[in-house]
Amino acid sequence: MKRESVCVAGAGIVGICSAIKLQDRGFSVTLVDRQEPGSATSYGNAGVLANGSIAPEAAPEIWRRLFELLGNRSVDVHLHYRHLPHMLPYIARFLANTTQSRYSKNTESLNAILNRAVAAHRDLIRQCDADHLLKERGWLKIYRSESAYRNSDELTSLYEHHGIAYRRLSATELHELEPDLYPIYNGAIWVTGTASISDPAALSKSYADYFVGRGGIIETKTIHAITPSGDRWRVLSYQGHSEYDRVVIAMGAWSASILKPLGYRLPLIGERGYHRHYQPDNNASLNRPIHDVEGGFVIAPMKAGHRLTTGDEWAALDSPPTPVQLHKVEPLARHGFPLGSHCSDVWLGHRPATPDSIPVIGEVPGHRGLWLVTGHGHIGLTLGPISGQLLAAEMSGELSDIDMRPYSPARF
Repeated sequence: MKRESVCVAGAGIVGICSAIKLQDRGFSVTLVDRQEPGSATSYGNAGVLANGSIAPEAAPEIWRRLFELLGNRSVDVHLHYRHLPHMLPYIARFLANTTQSRYSKNTESLNAILNRAVAAHRDLIRQCDADHLLKERGWLKIYRSESAYRNSDELTSLYEHHGIAYRRLSATELHELEPDLYPIYNGAIWVTGTASISDPAALSKSYADYFVGRGGIIETKTIHAITPSGDRWRVLSYQGHSEYDRVVIAMGAWSASILKPLGYRLPLIGERGYHRHYQPDNNASLNRPIHDVEGGFVIAPMKAGHRLTTGDEWAALDSPPTPVQLHKVEPLARHGFPLGSHCSDVWLGHRPATPDSIPVIGEVPGHRGLWLVTGHGHIGLTLGPISGQLLAAEMSGELSDIDMRPYSPARF
């Protein structure tokens, strides 16, 4: 019996994992991207398998910070004002999700998949013999001011409600855990049940090699359109056209534009983020990633150096790099850690975000055989295997023990 053919459009971590999980269920899978697998946004993250990232960006507290954020007075967000008119429909949807009821519902939906995410990675990492990339030391949210540390009770209450393992650390305990941090911090929250990846690019390559080793096909092509062809789908690229029984769009921030000609409007934006690698002074090092909550940055120890990452820049996808946030956070990072000299160029990536912070997993309404797995925001690395697993199960007609309606494209 001929196996159903599937094209997974997009070879980031989510696309690669989806391709593997579809393979597991007997589909004949081709993975297509204009770049090498895992070399775009999936390469540039902070490497944290952040099972504790259950708080949606659209939170009730946003209203208190709205003018600060829109006025570019925060290190968290930098807005290109010329892009604001294009952002208004998304911002309206985003703000509609800041009510307490929607926030609570979206938190539940994030937790339902995040609490399975690290285990899903562990399983796949073992299959790929990539255990050397997995560091199970948790990660730290650190606080400069005593008031900010005290105000973290809301976060820890959320952790307790959802069963996320953590420990509160005093300044002394933080210094014992991370002795090379400067003593400017008043305390920390150690999220103990999570893990991190020392080389996200190497992890993507391991997963891609595993996919190919089991008969999967990877093609380097630039897809410019996906169109129906009878009961099949045609994938049009500048390098040629191919037809498949089904297509999965896993193109991250570019997913919305490929759907637009089909008459489907996906509320998705690319939250741009920057990073740079540094070689710390005097052989200083961190034992795990740290998130300086008030500083608005993450430093993650990686094979290539200590990676400094930024918050979000709201701009057009094709805008040239403007690493304003990186320039803002670097002095703050140096104030807390002997960052040393940079050992890489500035990198820019695009995190695909939805207005409710919930990823999109499911069949596109009115387009039988066309599927979506995108919109993972800052947690694409974390959710790659579990999102791929849930997608493949749905495409195989399996019943899930997770209510998939909150992730469905039909919610829009």
